[in-house]
Amino acid sequence: MDSSLAAYHYLFATFAFVLGAVVGSFLNVCIYRMPLDLSVNKPRRSFCPVSKQQLKWHHNVPLLSWLFLRGRCANCGTPIPFRYFVVEFVTAL
Repeated sequence: MDSSLAAYHYLFATFAFVLGAVVGSFLNVCIYRMPLDLSVNKPRRSFCPVSKQQLKWHHNVPLLSWLFLRGRCANCGTPIPFRYFVVEFVTAL
């Protein structure tokens, strides 16, 4: 495989991984909200289930936010279940 083809392969794999993580993040929204009969699009932004405060955009980046925040809410410090990370990671793969 020549180097330009390898670069495209790497770029496509990276794009697919990031897109999968974003889809996993949306699946987490559905998994949390649908059983509680909450809308998946209102409120538009994610929120802490304990403090009900909306998350800032940089606290809601798939996979990375969970790692950087060490599995805790940035607003109130409540633990975020590991399931959120797992769903995003498995969907990304």
